[in-house]
Amino acid sequence: MAYLTVSDLTFTYHAAKTPALAGCSLSVGEGEFLLVVGRSGCGKTTLLRSLKPALAPYGERTGEVLLDGTPLDQLTPRDAATLIGFVGQDPERQTVCDTVFAEIAFGLESVGEDGELIAGRVAETADFLGISHLAPRKISELSGGEKQLVNLASALALRPRLLLLDEPVTRLDPPAKLRFLSAVRRVNEEAGVTVILAGHDTEELFPLVDRVAFMDGGRIVSVLPPREFVKAADHAALPFLPTVPRVWRLSDGNGEAPLSVREGRAWLASLVGTDAATEPENVPTETGSAAPLLSAKDVWFRYGRNEPDVVADLTCTLSPGEILAVLGPNGTGKTTLIKLLAGILRPVAGTVRFEGKKDLPKAGRGGVAYLPQNPALLFAHDTVREELDEMTPGLADKEDKIADVVSRLSLGDLLDAHPYDISGGEQTRLAIAKLLLLSPRVLLLDEPTAGLDPVARGELRAILRELSATGCAGLIATHDLAFASETADRSAMFFNSKLTFSAETRRFFSANRFYTTQAARLTRDRLSVAVTADDAVSALKRRGGKTV
Repeated sequence: MAYLTVSDLTFTYHAAKTPALAGCSLSVGEGEFLLVVGRSGCGKTTLLRSLKPALAPYGERTGEVLLDGTPLDQLTPRDAATLIGFVGQDPERQTVCDTVFAEIAFGLESVGEDGELIAGRVAETADFLGISHLAPRKISELSGGEKQLVNLASALALRPRLLLLDEPVTRLDPPAKLRFLSAVRRVNEEAGVTVILAGHDTEELFPLVDRVAFMDGGRIVSVLPPREFVKAADHAALPFLPTVPRVWRLSDGNGEAPLSVREGRAWLASLVGTDAATEPENVPTETGSAAPLLSAKDVWFRYGRNEPDVVADLTCTLSPGEILAVLGPNGTGKTTLIKLLAGILRPVAGTVRFEGKKDLPKAGRGGVAYLPQNPALLFAHDTVREELDEMTPGLADKEDKIADVVSRLSLGDLLDAHPYDISGGEQTRLAIAKLLLLSPRVLLLDEPTAGLDPVARGELRAILRELSATGCAGLIATHDLAFASETADRSAMFFNSKLTFSAETRRFFSANRFYTTQAARLTRDRLSVAVTADDAVSALKRRGGKTV
């Protein structure tokens, strides 16, 4: 008998014209780990929130959800709170207390547990997740990865039997993401908790999960074990494959599909042996001679007189048409750097120049455009259409310009929706559309792929490359190593309050052993080092690795 059964669930948001869920059916066994993938707006978040009564969206609902044979709407408030845990994608929005101990204890206090039991549960859960040392710390002092582990601990302290995770690693740096997913794996394997995780970043997930569900148009289209999903993936599902199985598919691989880097390297060795390819030297690439469009020289910044330096003696340049990816852990200062370059923050010392002048252009057309981590900060109107209209006052060809960005960013079905009622990925696409309507000379993007599905990431990559060809420069602060490797001309690590090892992107990722892409890990010592899936497929074909 299935532990969770969703039968013909249909849900329509208040005043929406089309349902977010349209006859959605799903069966999940006890102790199963299920991954749910699909394009932004396909219904993943709506489905997960519909499985947690306290978070269920407001609207018209039909169909049935059973948890261990009991209709979800018949659970007592206490059972609904304790049996079903939920962790969302934004670590900042889920915390309510000042300290880690209080945050983990909050749910237990809310359901009326006594103090002695609460202390024991907090200690047990923190120890299980390896965060006991954080207990006395203030939430405000934690990194994004640490906050997300605290959010997971808060859910697990209630001892749920079902754990719902809505894009939980989308805002985490690669090491923090691995720590979080390792903790979830332990929860599933050692505690027997049933896990449903919805997400777009599948790189490390396929080896962990039991089945993969593909959603489209509010429906569950297929539910298959990972290897079967890889083999059966059609044009719509192929972008959701991790790098290793995608390379296998694009190379017409036979036999059992590899899911991990380890399996992928064994597969490559069986085809081509080892190559011990010469790797590029770890030497920064010289920048071009063109005058910088945007630059920072000897910049220092701290948030308070007695606070540590967040940016220290930093110098960087951005040339016309250049795209620079800035990488690094949560909390190192990437966002601060972007705000300094956008003129939102003023340096304590040093200068920021635009076209050689100290004064940055005022916000508006043809200047510097900034995308914050939370795209909703750019919204002030009741419909998507009004948000776009706001950016084109007085333009003779405004309708054509709006139609162009609507088409390129797939916003046509959302024009009458409220910006706060659309998915996180759709909000990001809307925010980017607003910035593009300003025809900026420089785009400063802070985590632009957070919440974007693989198809939307590809569309954004194409747009940025098109803008680059016109002379528009871009700086991207991101944890998305694959996106950076496919998009940026140059990449750099933000480390020790400044940019470190700024190099041509291919050289950057080829030279790194740990902070690099899955494609580089897959091909190292097997083929000439590739940094993208397409590079790996091309290298395999050049080597003559015939798999058919």
